[in-house]
Amino acid sequence: MGAAVIVHGYGGNKEEQLELGWRVAEAGLLACVIDLRGHGEHPFLLDEHAGSDIEAAIRYCRSSGNVTIIGHSLGGRLALLSDADFCIAISPSLGRTYGAGTQEMLRALRSYRVRPSDPATLLAIQERLPVRDPGRNKGNTLILFAERDAPEIHEGCLALIRSGTCTIEIPMALHSDIFVLEPTFA
Repeated sequence: MGAAVIVHGYGGNKEEQLELGWRVAEAGLLACVIDLRGHGEHPFLLDEHAGSDIEAAIRYCRSSGNVTIIGHSLGGRLALLSDADFCIAISPSLGRTYGAGTQEMLRALRSYRVRPSDPATLLAIQERLPVRDPGRNKGNTLILFAERDAPEIHEGCLALIRSGTCTIEIPMALHSDIFVLEPTFA
């Protein structure tokens, strides 16, 4: 039927997304779960070329038919900018900046799993990434976000609803567990 490239968020790795990959494979798609640069087993440091990791995976999967990209958080933001045929962004980090609370959470809970481990690298990348045009691929894009998501992500997803992008809030979900919840799979 096609393939799905599955991408984790900042401080994540492909192993965190294996349950989602399994569910995608059960639905009949080839599941390709990757590590972004600076994460997991990827040999390169995190930098502004992280999107090229996604594009390489999309090109690799094209021989299986249409490619859907499914990305969480930073992976969701990069997914929205990709050349995949279909896009599912889960709690995408849409903005260019983060508030102090979110920056502290990234520093305390996620950055130790990234090379380099300074969240300033992520912030610099986020600032340089283009902002997605809300009208781009509107019919081929689905946004899922957590009811109890990070404030910047929650606000950005509410703005997408107003723009007419297919956007669904997952009740009771957190940013950190939305990609393993049954309502997300449904």
